[in-house]
Amino acid sequence: MKTARPLWLVAFTLALALAGAPGGSSPVVAAVSIAGSSTTTVVYSATVHGQPENVQLSGLIQVSRVVVRDPDFGRPPTVIVTIDFSGVTGQGQKTRTKYVAGGNQVLTRPLVSPDVIDVVFPFYPSGTPGTVGARSALASLTLTYDTTSGTPTGATAASTADTSLAAE
Repeated sequence: MKTARPLWLVAFTLALALAGAPGGSSPVVAAVSIAGSSTTTVVYSATVHGQPENVQLSGLIQVSRVVVRDPDFGRPPTVIVTIDFSGVTGQGQKTRTKYVAGGNQVLTRPLVSPDVIDVVFPFYPSGTPGTVGARSALASLTLTYDTTSGTPTGATAASTADTSLAAE
């Protein structure tokens, strides 16, 4: 389907772009530079204590990192970290109920090495509608970088953790 745009709208938009910001100053355009990126799979294992039962969680967490530099304004580099918990599953220790984890988290962090991140994520009984019976678990990740080049060099999760968070 073709949409016709009035000529005055096109001319007005072009005039705004050429005029810049109010007061006649030119618009500010910031450039960023992508220094390094990687996707890493981290092994996770933890026991969550609480009601209605303790749950043993294990699986793989996928961690993606993009290091971003600011060449125009000289701000310190940052890292955009995306953490995917969909590879983590669990089993109730009393009832043997199957549990699944969910949710992605996107964080903006300073480029430091090591960077320790404690992230809370939801898990819930498999097959329940929505997130009925959802509880929280904790993942403690350690991410390392070559801070000179901005290259991610490693990622680990605590091999076991007692994440005694209250049941939701």
